[in-house]
Amino acid sequence: MIEQAAEPVASPAVSPAPEAEAGRADQPKKDKDKKKKREVRGVETMFRVTYSNHIALSRLADTKTSMLIGINGGIISLVITLLTRTATVSWDFTPVLALLGGCLVSLGFAVTAARPRLNRSHVAVDDVRNNTGNLLFFAQFTSMSLPDFQEALHVLMKEPDLLYDQLARQLYLMGASLDRKYRYLQIAYSAFLVGIGLATVLFAFVYFTGGLTPRPT
Repeated sequence: MIEQAAEPVASPAVSPAPEAEAGRADQPKKDKDKKKKREVRGVETMFRVTYSNHIALSRLADTKTSMLIGINGGIISLVITLLTRTATVSWDFTPVLALLGGCLVSLGFAVTAARPRLNRSHVAVDDVRNNTGNLLFFAQFTSMSLPDFQEALHVLMKEPDLLYDQLARQLYLMGASLDRKYRYLQIAYSAFLVGIGLATVLFAFVYFTGGLTPRPT
């Protein structure tokens, strides 16, 4: 009796589980959400770091300005005291006058750099919706009533594009204010150095020409 060879029976194809197919279908959406979260986190980090740098630079400028105002004020007070105690003013006081002039110019620009300059303008809720007003600057949003201010904030919170534009506008205005402050501060330091240098040169000239030697009575 001849035994017949057993033919292999093909096993039925196993269909993937519905959960696995659903997971593969949701994977592109999850990747897209992760990418969007990374982009949002990167934008927030950029604004946070840039704002911190602007605030640090503003504090540094204020410190330098206060120091320069104090030095110039002290020198001017000493020079005025010296001149008032001297009955006559001769060419020997040329270095002192040069130092006084440099300190006065430096003090003027230092005070200008430290002087607050506010752009006060009226902002309405429609301006925020039209992306024309700056809601994040206190000199502008204080012109609004409290209900209008809260409504404008809700508009920004519901529309991220408007919020980012407001942050960018505020960042630009902070940069413009810093640029103005540092330009005046640079001129103030330059005037102070020129006054000190010119007074030193004139003092050496007066000294070597015998202008400071006491006259015989």
